[in-house]
Amino acid sequence: MTRILVETRVDAPRERVWDIIADLGAVSTWHPALADSRYTSEAKEGLEASRRCDFPDGGFVNESVIEWKPGEAFTLEISGGTVPFASAKGTMSVSEDGDGTIVTLALDYELKSDIPVDPQELERENREDLLPLVLAGLKHYVETGKPLPMPVA
Repeated sequence: MTRILVETRVDAPRERVWDIIADLGAVSTWHPALADSRYTSEAKEGLEASRRCDFPDGGFVNESVIEWKPGEAFTLEISGGTVPFASAKGTMSVSEDGDGTIVTLALDYELKSDIPVDPQELERENREDLLPLVLAGLKHYVETGKPLPMPVA
């Protein structure tokens, strides 16, 4: 299993950052690589919550909460979609850092065996491009109230 870990410091209190990331159905508000997102469950938090995220190219991913620590962290597991993962889970956590917050994003995944993807290139893209972009979008949104524009492919 491949594990990628990135983090950033956000100039805002932990509670404010948590309130934004814990609104799972609104992730596309600040995630610059998503076209849309919505809840697919009645639950809006905790172990019963799930969401769908749509990509600009028409692809999508369904995710379900498998771990929830209010005010601290949550883990989502991919439960379907068009992504190249046989299994994947992502964890977002927040911790106080003076008057700011450290946000950590961890992605653990295994690739499907029947897809033509270079594993090293996919890992590089996730480590150097996508996951840092996700945190940059969150940081910008929390600090300015405005989303980052979606990147041009």
